[in-house]
Amino acid sequence: MKINPRKTTFYAIIAATVVALGIIVYGRDSFYRRDRWKNDFVNPPSRFRPQPFWHLNGHLTTEGIRKQVQDAYRKDGFGGVAILPLSPEKSWTNGEMTPGTTPEYMTEGYFERYGDILACSAEQGTEVILYDDINFPSGTVWNRIRDEFPHLTKKRLNMRERDLTGPATVTETMPVRERFMGVVAMNVETGERIDLTDQVQDSTLKWDAPQGAWKLMAFALELAGSSKIDYMDTTAVRTFISLTYDRYAERFSDFFGNTITKTFFDDVGCYPNRCWNIGMSELFEKRYGKKAVLYYPALWYDIGPETQAARVAFLGLRAELMGEGFPRMVAEWCNAHGLASMGHPPGNYEPTAVDMYGDPFKFYRHTQIPLMDAIHGYPFGRSGFKLISSAAEAFDRPVTAAECYGNYPADMDSLMLYRLAMELMARGVNFFVPHGMWYDNRPEKVYIPPVISSYNPALAATLPQYSDFVARSCYMLQGGRRVSKIALLYPITSLQGHHKFDIAVYRPWGEYVPAEADFQAVGSLLTNRLHRDFTFIHPESLVDGRITENDGNLVLHNRVNHQEYDLLIIPGGKVLSAETLKKIKAYYDGGGKILATTALPIKSAEFGRDAEIDNLIAEIFGPKKQQDDGQLRTNARGGMALFVPDPDAGTLANALDRLGIAPDVNIVDTTFRHSGNGVFNYIHKQRDGKDIYFFSNSTDDNLTTPVELEGCLTLEAWNPYTGKVAAVPAETVSRDGKDYTRFDLTLPAVKSTFIVGRKQQPK
Repeated sequence: MKINPRKTTFYAIIAATVVALGIIVYGRDSFYRRDRWKNDFVNPPSRFRPQPFWHLNGHLTTEGIRKQVQDAYRKDGFGGVAILPLSPEKSWTNGEMTPGTTPEYMTEGYFERYGDILACSAEQGTEVILYDDINFPSGTVWNRIRDEFPHLTKKRLNMRERDLTGPATVTETMPVRERFMGVVAMNVETGERIDLTDQVQDSTLKWDAPQGAWKLMAFALELAGSSKIDYMDTTAVRTFISLTYDRYAERFSDFFGNTITKTFFDDVGCYPNRCWNIGMSELFEKRYGKKAVLYYPALWYDIGPETQAARVAFLGLRAELMGEGFPRMVAEWCNAHGLASMGHPPGNYEPTAVDMYGDPFKFYRHTQIPLMDAIHGYPFGRSGFKLISSAAEAFDRPVTAAECYGNYPADMDSLMLYRLAMELMARGVNFFVPHGMWYDNRPEKVYIPPVISSYNPALAATLPQYSDFVARSCYMLQGGRRVSKIALLYPITSLQGHHKFDIAVYRPWGEYVPAEADFQAVGSLLTNRLHRDFTFIHPESLVDGRITENDGNLVLHNRVNHQEYDLLIIPGGKVLSAETLKKIKAYYDGGGKILATTALPIKSAEFGRDAEIDNLIAEIFGPKKQQDDGQLRTNARGGMALFVPDPDAGTLANALDRLGIAPDVNIVDTTFRHSGNGVFNYIHKQRDGKDIYFFSNSTDDNLTTPVELEGCLTLEAWNPYTGKVAAVPAETVSRDGKDYTRFDLTLPAVKSTFIVGRKQQPK
């Protein structure tokens, strides 16, 4: 297309005139009327709108596809769909069989109908999320992996043990059907361990056991009987990509980056229990210079002073292999094809990730859009969701997504759409994949309720407004810089050091944590009771330089999401890296403020460094009597350290006051608001010179409270339900040498608002 320079000049003059007139008419105080954000806030683009799972449970036709894709956009306000092909399954509610996708998955007929979806979506300007498998979890290709590539499926570490009393001559047959990993004898009384692997000949061990009580433990790797690939095995992942992702790329690459913008992986994790990888021993020995088989017993038993360090080493390596396996390789494929990878592990908000998927920060390190799974009931007030948004923030990811509403009651009311959305937004979510639309939406054909589309009479009327609400909110919340003054150390080494295999009373996945692990409880107290926001940080980030000490603050070095923290909280836990604690000590020495809760570390995550832990803790928090008495420890640079053995709302509030941690957002009326269905929360972000505050009231009670925001700000309320913008009366108050902007916040039940501020210009 040729450009006429005369026309260009003419239009430029007109535009400049319009801008000038706008300044004259509206003046400086109405900067938002001229703000480029305004139009997009009123009618956000499709990429900010909900993009629900579309479960293909039935016989697909071109006509049926076109109608449902159009209805999703025109009637529901959705910005696209996440296409989820299904096999026939039993209903979760009545046990009856429900239909799968026809034409059959990955056949030419299937791809033809998939092309219909893409064509219709492109025509109306909506998006498609490429789900990478049939059903869930990802990694089966409808059992092709199990049937054609069984050696690439998940592996399990087995231990076969025998108790014996020496002296005695032992003859024992070693595992022959599995991959033999070694055999160890451990003295039950002393913890002495002897590697007997080299004494195995023709699968038989002959050993003269010395005097004493011994456990003979033989270790082997076996197939776990899973239909899923070994997510830690790069060969397995590469095979899966070739059977799924590559097949879509061969046919639909013209839609990549415009209609298809994201991919979705589902429930990629460590289960079953004892999930293991063939390369673990070699990696352990290379990393730590120790014989791996001598430390395998620590995964089942206490082996003495090195127990916790051994568990941290093995389980940390497993977490690394998990993150560097499937999530990394899929992210690299997506990046090469102009897409963003998105997905989640199982149980991503549970008390521990160790047995589920390893470590949220290592798992999401490469994923372009970290996503949390928020199904199976309304989990209001759970701080575990902040782990995923904190991981996204740590790696400068502008979008944090959530899969939500799946397995909610079939008759879920419309208010629940908003309750959960607001809860998740206040914890860092800014993109939504509702669960979901169904191609055959008859109740008896839906095997996971509810139906979230215009075909559900209970929700049809509210969906357009809900979609607008989500879109406007996500538009405001995506990107920019999170503002929170408190960093809460994620106690991954304590969780790993506590974890062992095959305990007598095994708690459900994600719940096997030490009694002192209070990090989620402390997080909930901060946000739900004290209205003090925080961010989880990983202990390794203090060692690798991602977070450094600077003049009494901790600084997260990101290009966009550059954060600064006034306080570090060390939650209850007995195991911590000595290297991490050295950095924490340097932060304290430089004027940093530290709060520890419930239990201080006593064990090192590294081998042989327990004494350093004791010394460093004493140097920070003082002698044990001072710790137990709750004495405030200080230094000449202004550093402060305080231990609170019994954290609750009162003791935490008192500790924050003693440490001088003023709130960034001061909720003047701190009455605990909890009606049984929600809480009051907020999130603060900065973008393009604006302070953006999202306030959420998911309770059944109306809320009114004065609020004070740090700085002198001109405020406006941006209504995510209507798109309207209105000025907010406010006054400047000064306290302790700081200026705050004070206004009255009123939020009806199950409502939220954005308060947008800009620094006041000098008069």
